[in-house]
Amino acid sequence: MDSFKTFIEQQDFVDFVLNEVNETMVPSAQAGPQQAAAIQPAQKVKPWSAKKEEILQMWKNMRADTPIIMTPILDNPTGGETSTYGEDGIRLTGSWNFISAVLARLKEIVWYENPQNKLRLVFRGIDKSRDARPDRQSYVFYCNLENRAFGKPGRPKKNAQPAGIV
Repeated sequence: MDSFKTFIEQQDFVDFVLNEVNETMVPSAQAGPQQAAAIQPAQKVKPWSAKKEEILQMWKNMRADTPIIMTPILDNPTGGETSTYGEDGIRLTGSWNFISAVLARLKEIVWYENPQNKLRLVFRGIDKSRDARPDRQSYVFYCNLENRAFGKPGRPKKNAQPAGIV
């Protein structure tokens, strides 16, 4: 069986993506003075986007046994709420039957819940007054991965000895 890396390297789609990224890359700040002068400060690089035909081709070429590799959300250094924007994660919306059928095919994600990581999971109904379909109850499911914290500030750690006990 070929490795995942070999599988990805053999895909024409990857070459297409790399070519697309290379054409839209902005020169780094370490570029020479001539290249730096050519950069327009107000010039924005449009994020890469695939067309439907490209997406379908990629999807059809994907192997069903491709492992799901999920990385934890970056911790917020200030200690506040962490953002999930751009992080590995899943958002599913729709009927109960649709969401449960998709989740049944993603069971390997459950194993990311372990002593080092925890799954951030939300599954709730959608308020019908917020443009949801009026003919049925709709739901939303979110899944992200977080590094597991070891105790919260002000709380003793599970195996910590009280002060004065040796």
